[in-house]
Amino acid sequence: MPEDGTSEGIISKAELAELADLFDQFEFAFDPRSIAAKEAESAFDDKVHNLFEERVVQTYPQLAFAFFYCKVKSLCREFLKRNRP
Repeated sequence: MPEDGTSEGIISKAELAELADLFDQFEFAFDPRSIAAKEAESAFDDKVHNLFEERVVQTYPQLAFAFFYCKVKSLCREFLKRNRP
């Protein structure tokens, strides 16, 4: 998998921005047990799983979902660091 996560079309910049927004809503929520935080986490998980199934499984069959999931979370953290006001 490319290091930046955006090369070769695995995750586009727009998709990363959307995932980072969802990640921010649950990872840094004032109340991580709130319904809004849980919904954001569920939406994040669904999107990451869909990306994995649609784009990673065929191209990188040796790549485990857990690794991809952790990598996406890392990319989201980096995105949020670079794009915070």
